[in-house]
Amino acid sequence: MKRSSARKVFFDSDVIIAGTFSKTGASHIVLQLAEIGIVHGHISDQVVEECTRNIRKQLPAALPLFQSILDASFLTVVIPADEYLMRARDQADDKDVPILAAALQAQADVLVTFNTKDYFPHESPPTILTPRDVLKTIGKGRYP
Repeated sequence: MKRSSARKVFFDSDVIIAGTFSKTGASHIVLQLAEIGIVHGHISDQVVEECTRNIRKQLPAALPLFQSILDASFLTVVIPADEYLMRARDQADDKDVPILAAALQAQADVLVTFNTKDYFPHESPPTILTPRDVLKTIGKGRYP
């Protein structure tokens, strides 16, 4: 059951992949926070495509687990509109512009990624954090 006060967290594909492969890492824990409604999780159509492609290449046996994460319906899929793509174009590496655009469109409080250097937003939110930093923030009594 999702709480209406849950903060919005946008997941980059690297975090979804790490959370799919590991049951103990910070990525998996942050995904669990979305599953139980502590945070409201968002991903984009590009994230789904990247995850599917990379999981199929790296560990095809994990595809059913990834699909179950998608099917659990605790992650909202966002398709970034052109206006958000334009807003994000100078705030991220070229390949990551659609990810930031989707996070902006979702009005995410946090974009969680291992590639923090690829994002340099002029506007905030979202705050760019690693999965571990998200957990530290929550652990200190601050919400992401």
